[in-house]
Amino acid sequence: MGIVLSCMEADKRRKQRKMAEFAKTKRGQRMMKSKRMVKYKEKRLKAMQPEVERRLREEKDHSKGQQVWFSRYINNGRLRHWVLMTHGNKYELRRTENVQRQTGEERAGEQEFTYHVSPFTVDEEKRQAALAESSLPEVDGFYVCLIGWTTKSKEEVDSACRSVLQQFGKYNLLWKNCQDFLRMLAEQIIASKAADYSWFNSNTKTRYQKTQSLMPPPLELLMRMQQQMNAAMQGQIQTQNQIQLQMQNQIQLQMQLQIQNQIQMQMQNQMQMQMQNSAAMGGG
Repeated sequence: MGIVLSCMEADKRRKQRKMAEFAKTKRGQRMMKSKRMVKYKEKRLKAMQPEVERRLREEKDHSKGQQVWFSRYINNGRLRHWVLMTHGNKYELRRTENVQRQTGEERAGEQEFTYHVSPFTVDEEKRQAALAESSLPEVDGFYVCLIGWTTKSKEEVDSACRSVLQQFGKYNLLWKNCQDFLRMLAEQIIASKAADYSWFNSNTKTRYQKTQSLMPPPLELLMRMQQQMNAAMQGQIQTQNQIQLQMQNQIQLQMQLQIQNQIQMQMQNQMQMQMQNSAAMGGG
């Protein structure tokens, strides 16, 4: 499985590298500037314009509550970090040791990962410039979009964040990570959903966005995860074997006790019979 995913990743990188190299050649530059390519770009921008205008209208709407923004790396591989932003703060899941080192706050009893809240606002000027240039909200290497509105205060959002952390359980890079944490938080705080909410929450493809396809994780990570799963399974098997052994020992002990009781009863019966016979002979 890991080898297959690693090969898929390598193949995709090879194709991207070839495309980038081709775009630098004279033929590639002619193709990018050709009438057909220009027409394609114009058609694409025209098709996306209604979606862009819809999102611009939503971003100006403050009547539904406090806006909730979503930010992630635009490169969809490597399980990139996600952040939610509202009330002038960003909410994220981070390593506990990093949060303690940055804030100086000791969180006794915390797991390996914990929530982190810190001041943060969107650079709207750069974002509008990116929208005007490419119709996509890419800001300094991050993709930033509005996903909804919340009617909760900052204190209530903070409380919801702590509640989600308690429900979240143990962190796992592949199937229980910062993305799952923020989806759970969004479900608790968002009262009205924006156009990009379904893309954020359930990876729904739209004309405006592609699916958030994740590149396969490195082979080393898959092998390490497989080793952890095997160790966990072996631990369960050993635990089951120990339980079975304990049950067998208990059954054997009970059988030994029953045999000892039967022997004692037989010995007592024999002694009683001997005493009765002695008494009978003495009376004769």
